[in-house]
Amino acid sequence: MADNLKLLIVDDSKVALAQLRAIIDDIDGAEVVESAENGVGAIQAASAHSPDLILMDIVMPEMDGLSALRLLHAKNPGARVAMVSSLGGSGSHAEEAFRLGAIQVIGKPYDPEQIGALVASEISLRKKAGA
Repeated sequence: MADNLKLLIVDDSKVALAQLRAIIDDIDGAEVVESAENGVGAIQAASAHSPDLILMDIVMPEMDGLSALRLLHAKNPGARVAMVSSLGGSGSHAEEAFRLGAIQVIGKPYDPEQIGALVASEISLRKKAGA
């Protein structure tokens, strides 16, 4: 649906992508418009689909999530990106993600309630902005 919050999900694990897609598919008002398996794919997909929210793993081959976040924000400083990490929301990776402009760091395994709250917050922000 055209009014849905458009999400790009990025993770090198096909299992993690499937889990995240299943969680988002159960959220009214949200849809996954594309998925990617590394930072290179994330940049290409973000350019092609202009997602409202990107959920991206930090540790990936070819180009990690932090490098991709840096490039995404260089092209579009207003990009809304939440980073995902099996390392949780603490440590140097999380600190770097926030420094680079991530709006949140989400731990794995995915908590459907946490993902739902993030998506609901983004939907609310979008409605307030009149998008």
